[in-house]
This record gives sequence, structure tokens and C-alpha cells, in this order.
Amino acid sequence: MKASSPLWIAALLLVGAAGAFWGAGSVPVALLCLAAVAAVVALSGVARRVLGALLIVVGIAAAFSGHWLAIAGGVLVAFSGGLQVALGARMPKIGVGGQKTRTHDPETDLWRALERGDDPTDDRTPGGPASNE
Repeated sequence: MKASSPLWIAALLLVGAAGAFWGAGSVPVALLCLAAVAAVVALSGVARRVLGALLIVVGIAAAFSGHWLAIAGGVLVAFSGGLQVALGARMPKIGVGGQKTRTHDPETDLWRALERGDDPTDDRTPGGPASNE
């Protein structure tokens, strides 16, 4: 299983739980689940594990409302929280792994200067011929 798979499973469980709570009439808990999706994706490490523990508590508390959709939603939230507690340290943080470092390319810098309206051949322009001496 890829490292990012538990992250997406946890997020999808929370979306499903939000739908269940919405159907049960527990709109505030549904909105909390949707906010937790963003938090799961944004957090990493210990913070994600703490969020998982809080979601377990919320899931168990919400399941006691008695409506069968709320019970299903509570189970989904608690399972998502358990997944985050167990595998939270191994889940990647979105946006960190795909960033590349930029290399300095003089030709690209010249084109960007032209796009800005600068004259790259002018001696007073940064990056012009006089600045290379």
C-alpha cells in the first residue's frame, strides 16, 4: 500500500461521515467532518495524531444520537480517527513532496525580463550585460 493511501482513505471516510450526519440532521457535526478533511490533508505528524484522537471521541459521541445515519457517521469518523492515530506519522503532508527546486537559467531570466517590459540588453537593467562583469 502506498504511503498516501491511508490519507485518502481517512479523507473519504470523513466525507462519507459528513454525508451521513447531514442526512441525519446533524448539520454542525457534518460541517465539522468537512473541516476535518481539510485538517487531515494539511496536518502531519503529531498534530494529525491528535486530530485523530479527537475524531475518535467525536465519532463515539455522535453515534449516541440514536439515528441510524448518525451511528454510521460516528463509526466512519471514529474509524478515520483511528487510522490517523495508527498511521498518521507515515501519511504524507500534501504539497510537500511534489515541489522542485528551481535552477537558475539565464535564458529563461531574459525572457521573463522581456515579459515584464524590461530591456535585458540595457546596462542599467539587472541581469543586463554590465552586471555580468
